[in-house]
Amino acid sequence: MSRDFLFIIVIWVILCAIAIPLWVLTVNTEQAVFYTHYYSFMQFVTSMGAALLCYRTMMIFGPNDNTGTAWELLSIGLFFWSAGAVLEAVYPVLYQGVYAPFPWYADIGFLMLVPFVLLALKNFRKNVNVDIPLAGWIAALVAFIGAFSLALWINIEGFQALGPLPFFVTLAYIIFDSILLAMTVATASILVGSVISRPWWFMLVGLFIFYLGDITYAFLRNIDKPDAGGVILDLTWPIAFGLIAIAATTARAIYKESR
Repeated sequence: MSRDFLFIIVIWVILCAIAIPLWVLTVNTEQAVFYTHYYSFMQFVTSMGAALLCYRTMMIFGPNDNTGTAWELLSIGLFFWSAGAVLEAVYPVLYQGVYAPFPWYADIGFLMLVPFVLLALKNFRKNVNVDIPLAGWIAALVAFIGAFSLALWINIEGFQALGPLPFFVTLAYIIFDSILLAMTVATASILVGSVISRPWWFMLVGLFIFYLGDITYAFLRNIDKPDAGGVILDLTWPIAFGLIAIAATTARAIYKESR
């Protein structure tokens, strides 16, 4: 276990450990704004930290290495998500505590993560030179249909009240999240017990947790209880980014040891 690995775990545990009591002490009080600001800070730090670590890992690979390209694409996607988190956090500060409307510019950053993740997974599969088996494609199709159907069921009533732009942005979230889950499942089907696959298991678990956070938040938002998930739901995204950060540092350590 590398020092980088331990450092990431310690930092992420500290960030989460601060969030839990802060939420407990301020929920449903006038001081809840302190938790809101801290959580915005944590979202930015964890996503940007993961982005920088992915970029750092990319730097050790050759310019034509598909694995290096995969880490570069992941870092770009995470940079976009970080930018979205900043925009969402800044809005209440600029507009006297009012939350950002939906959709807003922050949603561009949030949505842009998924295409870059999908391209990264494609480059990883290209590098290992293993085709996704038929069973993997079937599992991915089942995952896509299940995720898409669930998201439609969650959002179907809300669709009727949406204008054209909110409708298409919501539909983009539904499609992107469903494809993300499907390709996470498909990529998992080609991973074996080799050392090279180890960091990508961290990555895929992180992406699955990211999906769970997205779909749970969508459900709670559509029943007008977006805060019902509490700190547990809030931590899904930082934990997901933490696992991606661990994946990046593990991949870097494995590559350095092999040279």
